[in-house]
Amino acid sequence: MNIFKSFINSVKTFATNTGTEKRRDRFTVKQIQLDELGEELNLVLEGKTDFNFIGITANGYDSLFFVRNDQNFNVEFRALKKIQLAYLKPLEEFASKHNIKFEKEKLDRIPYLRIRTNTSITETVDLAKRIQKEIFGNTDSTIYKVIP
Repeated sequence: MNIFKSFINSVKTFATNTGTEKRRDRFTVKQIQLDELGEELNLVLEGKTDFNFIGITANGYDSLFFVRNDQNFNVEFRALKKIQLAYLKPLEEFASKHNIKFEKEKLDRIPYLRIRTNTSITETVDLAKRIQKEIFGNTDSTIYKVIP
């Protein structure tokens, strides 16, 4: 449970500091396109990240988190901002449409959706592309910030 609290605090800090990339002398956010997501997920599997997950966001409300599940990943979406609440239902419908199990939960009053994909890196990247395109309207050329 402590990892979830530290995760929430990290994301809250990130959300408040979305302009931090402008202060390059103090903090720079890593940016990727979805084709590079596999490399980032591999770092999670190799234990080369601070947590057993990473997240991506292009605009602050399309945040997806990829949580390690042994050698595979599950996808999570956390509604940290009011604008994000509207995306919970479409994500549930997406999971149901593709016969993927999901759980809705709340942690510290923050609703989140855990999509139990248990997918490989390749499958997770493909799923992330479909979700970003179908739910959030992003494209393959969208630039994402890696969080945390």
